[in-house]
Amino acid sequence: MSNHHAGKNLLIAAAISTALSGCAGMSDQQTTVAQGAGVGALVGAGLGYAIGGNTRSTLIGAAAGGLIGTAIGSSIAERKAQYATEEDFLIAEIRRNQEFIQEADAQNRQLYQEIAQLDRESRRLAREYRAGKASRDAMLRQRSSLEQQLAKAKQVNSLAEKQLADANEVYNESRQKRGPRDQYTQQLESNVVQLKETRQQSSQNVASLQQMYDSMSI
Repeated sequence: MSNHHAGKNLLIAAAISTALSGCAGMSDQQTTVAQGAGVGALVGAGLGYAIGGNTRSTLIGAAAGGLIGTAIGSSIAERKAQYATEEDFLIAEIRRNQEFIQEADAQNRQLYQEIAQLDRESRRLAREYRAGKASRDAMLRQRSSLEQQLAKAKQVNSLAEKQLADANEVYNESRQKRGPRDQYTQQLESNVVQLKETRQQSSQNVASLQQMYDSMSI
C-alpha cells in the first residue's frame, strides 16, 4: 500500500472513530442511530477525500456522512420515545438542528468556494476542446469531477430538505401545544428559518453544478 493510500485510510479512520466510540451504554435504538452515523461517516469521508484530496475535505465529508446515517436511523417518533419529558425532547431537537446547520453550512461553503474554480476550469477546458487543444479524456475527467461534486451537493440538499421537514413538524406541534411565545417554540422557529437558508444555499449549489455539468457535453 502506498503512503498516499495509507494516509487516506488513517484520515477516514480518524474521522469516524468519534461516531463509533459512544455506543457503549446506549439503548438499542440509540446504538442503531450511532452505528448508522458511523457507517455514513465512513462513506462521507471517502467521498470527501475523493473530491478534495485533503484532510479538511475528508473530515467535512465524514460529517455529512454522519448526518446521513443519523437521518436514516431515526424518525421524530423514535427520537421522542427516547426522552422522559417533552422539554428534554425539544432541547435535543433544537441541538440536533443546530448541529445539522453547522455541518451542512460547512459543506455548502466548501462547495461554493470550489464552484467558482470548477467553473473557470470547465469553461477553459471546453474552449480548448472546441479548438482542438484539449483531449476527449481531459473532458471526461472534468465531467467526472463535476459529477462527484454534484452528487455531494445533491446529498447535502436532500438532507437539508429532510431536516427542515422534521424541524417544521416539531415546531408546529410545539406552537400548538405550548404557544408561540414559549422559549422552545421560539428556538425551533429560529431553527426553521436557518434551515430554510441552508436549504436555499444547497439548492443553489446543485443548480450551479448541474449547469456546469450539462455544459461539458462531448
